Amino acid sequence: MTEPRRVLYRCGTRTNFLCPCGATARRLKKLGLEYRTERVRRRRALRPEIVELTGLPHVPVLVDGDEVINDSRRILEYLDWRYGAEERELPESGGEGSTIGADE
Repeated sequence: MTEPRRVLYRCGTRTNFLCPCGATARRLKKLGLEYRTERVRRRRALRPEIVELTGLPHVPVLVDGDEVINDSRRILEYLDWRYGAEERELPESGGEGSTIGADE
């Protein structure tokens, strides 16, 4: 079995409901995407791998193939754009059967 191509670098919080890292993990799960989790040290000064990837010591960071995205909001937007387009489409208002402005 091969390693998932996605890696989520996140804090050590054990739950997915207390921090932005958990929001990204929940979205990955909701979209059914395989990923590997890497927990980073609590102290930002001890996160050289994160600084190497993004230039900043903050998590979450998602590595998706060649893409490296940091900041939870940007990660969620990226996941929705890349993998969740079908879910976001809304039905058009006033579709077939609409009589507004129709000639009789």
